[in-house]
Amino acid sequence: MKLKICLITFIILGLSYSLFLIFIKDNPTTISQKEAESIVTNFYGGKVLKAKLEQEKRNYQLIFENDKGVYKVSVDSETKKISNIRLIEKKEALITIEDAKKNIEKELSGQVSQLKEIKKEGQPFVEATIVKDNEHYLIEYDLKEKTIVSNKEISSSVSNPPNISEQEAKDIALQQIKGEITNLSIVNTQNGRHYKVTVDDYSEGAHVYVQANTGKVSSISWYSEQQQPTTRQQPSNMMNDNADDENDDNSMDEADDDADDESDD
Repeated sequence: MKLKICLITFIILGLSYSLFLIFIKDNPTTISQKEAESIVTNFYGGKVLKAKLEQEKRNYQLIFENDKGVYKVSVDSETKKISNIRLIEKKEALITIEDAKKNIEKELSGQVSQLKEIKKEGQPFVEATIVKDNEHYLIEYDLKEKTIVSNKEISSSVSNPPNISEQEAKDIALQQIKGEITNLSIVNTQNGRHYKVTVDDYSEGAHVYVQANTGKVSSISWYSEQQQPTTRQQPSNMMNDNADDENDDNSMDEADDDADDESDD
């Protein structure tokens, strides 16, 4: 009896082991496709474009993309190991806007006055206005190919309009000096177009020079009731010397006229 029980037990164990081997053979995959994709994206970043399971090799074949390119890779469905990574398409790194500006100025020997990034047929470009020999040109620069693809001459009136209004220039001047605005004009210097805003605070006044394209204050020239101009703020990017000398000469002439009038009285 005991022998029969042992024999039956042995047969059952044998059948169980055989069924276990058959089950493992027919179901070798221990991870899902989603798990295989997660393994790849966690390790390399980017996103999976395509994935499939090769039953014979028990590997997942995945195609994924990140910021460096498009790759093909294998993931073992049992061990979860990554192998056989291969580059399919390499991505060219785009240069920065600042580097594009430097390249344009170097190639054309001019100065970029305006710059913005645009898209053409889904591709990244830079559109720049450049000044060379007192002429203005509209440039299109391919950020991917790193080259100029278009160069057209345009009129200066179109290419270099003031970016701030007269009212904005007045507001900027009043932020520097509290008082009443008595005059406003536009002057051109070697540093570009400026609004010249005259502000009077009753005891003294000043000419505030505001860059028309940026809204930055280039200089402030003060004067008193005797019309003797002094400069109390002098940034490094000042107006050209000729413009300052002309302002000083005019102020001095006005002061002399006042003195003559007092003598006559």
